[in-house]
Amino acid sequence: MSRIRLSRRDFLKAIGAAGALSIGVGAVGATRALGKGQTRGTWDEMPHLIPTVCGMCDARCGVLAYVVRDRLYKLEGNYRHSQSQGKICSRGSAGVKLLYDPDRLKYPLKRVGDGLFDRISWEQAFQEIAGKLAQIREKDGPQALAWAVHPDLSELWDRQFMAAFGSPNIFTQSSLGQASARLASRLTLGWEPVPDLKNARHIVLFGRNYAESIFYTAATTALMQAKEKGARIVVIDPRLSRMASQAHEWIPIRPGTDGAMLQAMMNVLIAEALYDAPFVEANTVGFQELKDFLADKTPAWASTMCDVPAETIRRLAQEMASARPAALVDPGRHGAWGATYSNSFQTARAALALNALLGNYGSKGGLLTPPPSPLGGFLPPATSPLQAARADGAGDAQAPLASSRDGVFQMLPEIILTEQPHAIRALIANHVNPARSLPNTAKAMRALAKLDLLVVIDTQLTDTAELAHYILPESTYLERLDPPSPSGYLLSEVALRQPVVKAMYDSKPAYEIVDGLAKALGLGEDFSFTVEDVISESLKPLSLDQAELSREGLWRDAKEPAYGKPSFDTPSGRIELLSRRLEAAGFDPLPAYSPPAALPRGSDAFRLVQGRDAAHTGTATQNNAYLHMLSPENRLWISASRAARLGIKSGDLLVVSSPAGDIRIKANVTQGIHPDAVFMVHGFGHNTSAQRTAYHQGVNDNVLTSDARDPVAGSAAMGETIVRVRRAR
Repeated sequence: MSRIRLSRRDFLKAIGAAGALSIGVGAVGATRALGKGQTRGTWDEMPHLIPTVCGMCDARCGVLAYVVRDRLYKLEGNYRHSQSQGKICSRGSAGVKLLYDPDRLKYPLKRVGDGLFDRISWEQAFQEIAGKLAQIREKDGPQALAWAVHPDLSELWDRQFMAAFGSPNIFTQSSLGQASARLASRLTLGWEPVPDLKNARHIVLFGRNYAESIFYTAATTALMQAKEKGARIVVIDPRLSRMASQAHEWIPIRPGTDGAMLQAMMNVLIAEALYDAPFVEANTVGFQELKDFLADKTPAWASTMCDVPAETIRRLAQEMASARPAALVDPGRHGAWGATYSNSFQTARAALALNALLGNYGSKGGLLTPPPSPLGGFLPPATSPLQAARADGAGDAQAPLASSRDGVFQMLPEIILTEQPHAIRALIANHVNPARSLPNTAKAMRALAKLDLLVVIDTQLTDTAELAHYILPESTYLERLDPPSPSGYLLSEVALRQPVVKAMYDSKPAYEIVDGLAKALGLGEDFSFTVEDVISESLKPLSLDQAELSREGLWRDAKEPAYGKPSFDTPSGRIELLSRRLEAAGFDPLPAYSPPAALPRGSDAFRLVQGRDAAHTGTATQNNAYLHMLSPENRLWISASRAARLGIKSGDLLVVSSPAGDIRIKANVTQGIHPDAVFMVHGFGHNTSAQRTAYHQGVNDNVLTSDARDPVAGSAAMGETIVRVRRAR
């Protein structure tokens, strides 16, 4: 295969320092491919743009692929798509390198020894895996199979396979990210709010990092547009992130104490009669109980826990009140990176309650109802009812409010190792990397090594794949057709992911792989549908067919965001400041605060904070050579005052240890972090030499992390990790 060669200078010029709209590279490459001065040719010979949907993270922004003669030269943001608005982040631009990465998986592999794999045919892979699954089902029951999937547009096939096989043990990565925030929103509002950032006058971000943990480029753009129009932005974060550097004020809060500060801000709004009383009266339940509960949660009470001056807390609440209802606390992704504590669910509830006191739900510059999906629902063939309960107890008496649809992923290693409540003998990992993404890496690795059957579906040979018995190569998102997705940012849209080049090597879309496994197991009747069938059924309400959507790549409802009083999908039909459903499940019905694990005495003890940077998505992109240029490794941020006491200077090699394990990492001594905290970017430290760019670059933070969890939502509470830091000898 001939390779596209692109220098670091060209790549940085193409994407911009912050991953803005890429320019130049595609046009130059296409001109060379076509021939200078040539202006005529067939469609394949002429440079053309193909609309599709990015797959470099979960945001699914609309992109345009610049293609000549079945070769991709550049990706740029689709200006018609509301999530991208003509822009693209660095990860999206680097999708070209994912497609043409020489390290990507090319054909099915079977493990024949320690780190040794033989190439096999798809037929052999399907038949052998199906035979082993049938034996496991016969011996230990269908519940002995677990399935881990990174949520994608073809998740329907994963869930249909598990339903047909008879196992409820399907896991997504939700419990490693947004489970706490999602559950809090569902119980409090009935839906997940979307901040109207562009029109807000005062924006407070508790750990939300739009500059580095980029989701929609449109949201980051909207935040900067609000700033240009005069909105005040305040970031409350233990670390001086890039987002904090763009704010008007950075408040370095003690990690894990966000909930206490939110309670104190609500105390000020109520005690000083600054809240929106008519809105609260008309749209909430439980206000009096909340008022009584918060009576002693003063700024002085919170100050000692948060390490934030009481006057700062009071002033911030007063400033927000003066700007309401165009003032908001971004609901963020509490329970995601940077806020992973056992109190994350109630912290998210407190943020939602504070917004209710500001009366901003449905208001311009406040929190809005997400646009409804205009797609029709495809119903696959009915399967037999599941007979077994989930092994992690999600949705039953053990964890009544944890999502039974997504599961509690970080519990899987414990279940495998202890065989309680029952044995799990096999795991199929579809585009997930539990050997790196799960907390407590040593425990996760022991669990994966114990399995009788581990099958990995992926585009690259990950650390998990290196442990697998079978590796099945997935086509990249640029080579396959996927079901359409609702994809609007504050607008109702549908976008189609379609192939921009022909599939390379002996790879298949994940849904074809799952379909092949199912049919080899004799489950063909449960898979009597194709991706085209799903697309056709999904588009019926829009009176569109696949060909029409393929040409345009996008359908959009002409309606603007709906302002005005929203409907709340709760039992009371109102915002539930007090939740009887929480009370019935045995949890505090009000947004109570509980402190994180106590920090031990000693000059070397710190709370570990994890986070993202703009160049990478989880553990999936460190081997992308273009993104590696932007962010080649992680370092440990440590405050200058604490570092001085420990004799640590920037660049020193450190030993960082926790009850889960220890690592060696270089120091980044800075004034930009709270003294109680140390910080690492997540995702580095890959140990498979097949990833030649990422191999041994940086350090795996999950070697250190605790597998504790939020007791309400089940989210991983990795922020409860306490570490000891010293200079390496």
